[in-house]
Amino acid sequence: MPDTETPHTHTLFALGRGEHAEPLGGFGGYLAPAELVRVPIGRQLLAASTATEVRERFARFALAWDVAGYDTFNRTRREPRIPSSVPGRADWVPYEHRRDIYAFDDGTWFLWIATDYPQWHRLSFKPDGTIHEEPVARIYGTDYARTHGLDLPQLAAWIMGAATERLANSDLALSALVHTGENQDEPAIHFTVHNGHDSDRGLVTAELESIAQTHNWSNPCDPDDRRFTLCTGHPQAVALGEILIVEDEPYDE
Repeated sequence: MPDTETPHTHTLFALGRGEHAEPLGGFGGYLAPAELVRVPIGRQLLAASTATEVRERFARFALAWDVAGYDTFNRTRREPRIPSSVPGRADWVPYEHRRDIYAFDDGTWFLWIATDYPQWHRLSFKPDGTIHEEPVARIYGTDYARTHGLDLPQLAAWIMGAATERLANSDLALSALVHTGENQDEPAIHFTVHNGHDSDRGLVTAELESIAQTHNWSNPCDPDDRRFTLCTGHPQAVALGEILIVEDEPYDE
């Protein structure tokens, strides 16, 4: 493998995070987790559970990836800055200077993704063998665990039922328009209040927002990272008590 470094390493591997991290080397291009695990040694690397295993498996992976012609391995002779494990807003970095970082820290793999909102993601294997990436800074609502398995239309029904029960108003009825966000639109639930008095709409809206917040998530490192956006007070063409699912427009090929 070459003992020289390209002008900029876009994907770096390291042991630890922060000022005491130890860079192991990297590649000139970006290497997503899905690409990493498409070869057996890459999957073995992300399955490593000790620093010794990481060193040995990374050396084998780097050689295999380089020899196969996917990308050139770079021995990192300079000490690149590896962000701390403490969540926090990071400065925007121009694309040509961005660097994704795989860091094995305290028995777990993390990935620093250099998007418009750079942050650490915790990596884990899903049951189907693919890689799950979860932002470390993400904050879940207090009742999120109760509804995490629901899709967005089911969650809308849950919130509608909880709001109706909490308000105990026999005249109150709700409907919802749900954007699933499966393609390009952001996931969103638009609630409409039916039969409520104008003087009660503020209270109803506050209750809906309060309930929805407990089942949502937020992220101080990325204002766009949330389970869904809640909209209320805007009449929609949805019948009383109905939940209408809006199929998002697919991306243009």
